[in-house]
Amino acid sequence: MYKEMRLIDTVRIPPEKLGSKTEEVIKEVLEEKLEGRVDKTLGTIVAVTKVVNTEGGRILPGDGGVYYTATFDALVYIPGMQEIIEGDIVEVAEFGAFVCLGPLDGLLHVSQITDDYISYDGKNARLIGKESGRSLAEGDSLRARIVAVSLNEREPRESKIGLTMRQTGLGKLEWLEEMRQKELDGEAK
Repeated sequence: MYKEMRLIDTVRIPPEKLGSKTEEVIKEVLEEKLEGRVDKTLGTIVAVTKVVNTEGGRILPGDGGVYYTATFDALVYIPGMQEIIEGDIVEVAEFGAFVCLGPLDGLLHVSQITDDYISYDGKNARLIGKESGRSLAEGDSLRARIVAVSLNEREPRESKIGLTMRQTGLGKLEWLEEMRQKELDGEAK
């Protein structure tokens, strides 16, 4: 889930940027320092949107920079347990599919796709259901539920988000539309 949060941090303005507008420089420094950072309590900081307030302007002996306490707004993404997401498959592997959730990717393991036996077609890079013949490939859009979240602050690429589609109302968007159309056709008769 995306949220806008008001945060506070201490920002060091390097000496070479002291002649510029303070709030603009603080925003630049915050963007460099925080955007893309993963925090277990905050989630992933997607963007610093606005500097709200700056206080201070402290100088430390032996350091040419000036330190400010900045209050700012940031857009963050926090993957929530049991949250329903829609995303696109960015990679298919023998063990499952990686789904883009925005700033992070989630793993949809083969055991969490359907009740059907799923096999991997390496030649065409897709996962195929044995009974249904339905397939998942790179670029497909789907709806899934987040069932596991493990954020790694030190190595954000090692963060793990587990997904499932084995519940009603979840699946490849094309499959969901087919099921909806069948229900509408059944009601029309």
